[in-house]
Amino acid sequence: MASARGLMNFMQAVGKSGGISASNLYQFSFNKKAKLGKFFEDNLADDFLKLTDNGDTMNLQLLCNEIQLPGVTYSAFDVKSVHKGITQKLPTAKVYNELDVSFFMDGTSLPLRFFRAWQDFIQNGVAPNPEFFYDDQPYTRVFASNYYEDFACDMFIHKLEKFEGSGERPRDENGNIIKEDYIETWTARLVNAYPYTVASIPYSAGPAQLVKATVGFYYEYSHLIHNMN
Repeated sequence: MASARGLMNFMQAVGKSGGISASNLYQFSFNKKAKLGKFFEDNLADDFLKLTDNGDTMNLQLLCNEIQLPGVTYSAFDVKSVHKGITQKLPTAKVYNELDVSFFMDGTSLPLRFFRAWQDFIQNGVAPNPEFFYDDQPYTRVFASNYYEDFACDMFIHKLEKFEGSGERPRDENGNIIKEDYIETWTARLVNAYPYTVASIPYSAGPAQLVKATVGFYYEYSHLIHNMN
């Protein structure tokens, strides 16, 4: 039987479920590979994970303007005449959409340096000395690519919330409720992700504006890890 629902019912229900989800509470992280981390130490003079999120100085976590939870789509084929006049669409394959992440650029162009260095590690890194290209000797280069398992690493997207619902609160050994800054409601794991594109970055002589860098990622598949009690 249908029942009337008013504003108070809505507010109470939302309050019990932890409130309305906020679009600006998120976090991401990488599970770096050893050779990729060594490349960053040698060429960017800094640790891979420290550049991602160290909590103290400028890092990609602070500069992240927008990130997406990639969608999932099923491809299907039509089965006709199962019943008269009915066409069924049967799923054939699960397709995982690409991931696009947008970053603000700081004075050191950290997002650009970070992801271009990652791409250089994947294939045909640039020569460190520009004079190499001015030499009278003919310029030659071989096609070199690192191993897939060395440059592709798992990426995690964490959804954070300020409040939790009416579920059981985590407690310490003394039975006291543990108060956390944010509640992590779910984590999306993107398996073997790597940056396949760093989009063009426009500059102009007009009024000064924020400069942004957009990075696209390929990955194999994703799955959600729910952290709700």
